[in-house]
Amino acid sequence: MRFDALSTMVKTELGRARGPLVTAGFGIAVGVASLVFFLALGLGARKVLLGDVFPIDQIELEPKKTSAGLLSLLGGPTEPPGIDAASVDRLKAESGVLEVFPKLRFRFPSMARGGKEILGTEIGTHEMVGDGIDTALVTRPGPASIPEFTDPLASPGAECTTNADCTAPKYCERPSGVPRGQCSDPVPALVSHYLVELFDHGIAPAHGLPPVAATLIGRAQGVAFEMTLGNSLLGVARHGEERKVRVKVVGISPKAIDLGVTLPIEVVRRWNREYAGESAASKYSSVVVRVASPSDSGRVINSAALLGLTPHDTRARDVSVLISGVLALLVLVASVILAVAALNIAHTFRMLVTERQHEIGLYRALGASARDMRSWLLSIALVIGSLAGLAGALVARAGAFVADWRAAKDLPDFPFKPESFFVFPGWLWLLAVAFACAFALLGALGPARRASRTDPAEALSRDK
Repeated sequence: MRFDALSTMVKTELGRARGPLVTAGFGIAVGVASLVFFLALGLGARKVLLGDVFPIDQIELEPKKTSAGLLSLLGGPTEPPGIDAASVDRLKAESGVLEVFPKLRFRFPSMARGGKEILGTEIGTHEMVGDGIDTALVTRPGPASIPEFTDPLASPGAECTTNADCTAPKYCERPSGVPRGQCSDPVPALVSHYLVELFDHGIAPAHGLPPVAATLIGRAQGVAFEMTLGNSLLGVARHGEERKVRVKVVGISPKAIDLGVTLPIEVVRRWNREYAGESAASKYSSVVVRVASPSDSGRVINSAALLGLTPHDTRARDVSVLISGVLALLVLVASVILAVAALNIAHTFRMLVTERQHEIGLYRALGASARDMRSWLLSIALVIGSLAGLAGALVARAGAFVADWRAAKDLPDFPFKPESFFVFPGWLWLLAVAFACAFALLGALGPARRASRTDPAEALSRDK
């Protein structure tokens, strides 16, 4: 059968049986709307939770937990475990690993105080934690580049004894036991999106402070604070003398530690050596491995276990499994709706074939083949599926718009609250139409086969 003849027959039947076919397509549209809505919601949750809160494409590995960490911080005799350069090189050689960057955690007690420039009053913490990372990870060209994140002593200033010998904002960087130091720019620091969100939606409202996210990004060069090295609420370092240094925030970065500050690794290495000894300066405290795909994570974790390393945090993996499970359940519900709709399609087309027995017999008598009859009914089902699938996807998009509007109006601010809880990639629209067509064709397959087997003589004689 030629395409124009098939198109004419399909258009004619769509007009004649408009009511029953619209009713049959309604079930398909409802099922597709449910499927698309749930998938878009799941993709939105995955984007926020596994993109911003718990990145699924990177794993932080550290030595197995021991009691040495607290003892080291308080000046105890036990050295904390570390990761040597050979282990880092072995991780870099693993298949599926895109990037490995070591981190050097503070191995000494410290405090911090500052923030008056943006908050109007100074705030502080009696225990500052932090990491050191390779400056190349942040300064290399790209949209997230922060060129100010460099070791200030890479270009040291004049010799000094006190801060008065240096021109502001420089300060005198003089390690313990050294008669003279060198004038240094404030140490650049990075903070995480997680810390900023936590401050803006948790700490700031409780203390009547303004939010800082936009301010930090726009005025990073002016945000400075003072750190006290070698002393904190928990105790003093076992080496070195208490002294103060100046630090300034130069940006917000996904490479930063969640809670605390992130400094150039060479700075942390010098301070660790000064206050905790050579071992704390030469061995890394953890490494972050970025993988090409979440499916590579398991293999990397198994390889790291052979090196005595374990994941620092398994929340990303747990959240991924939870989201996948919930999505599977919701997709199952939508699939049941579509299956019921397919049964409705089958019933409608069966009635259609019964009512059109005489016409089908006449078509067969005039030379139409069994294949032509199947193509006719399946084409009708394909049109219904396409229209119902598109309609269902549009209904889901409208429902998502309403849900986002109500969430923005009714839900209070909370950390990582997204502008939209849904993600609608282009492939999701294609998937909606494809699923609708598949279930429509599935429902019409039986009646189409029945129509193709119609005996023209029997059908025409029954009509008499």
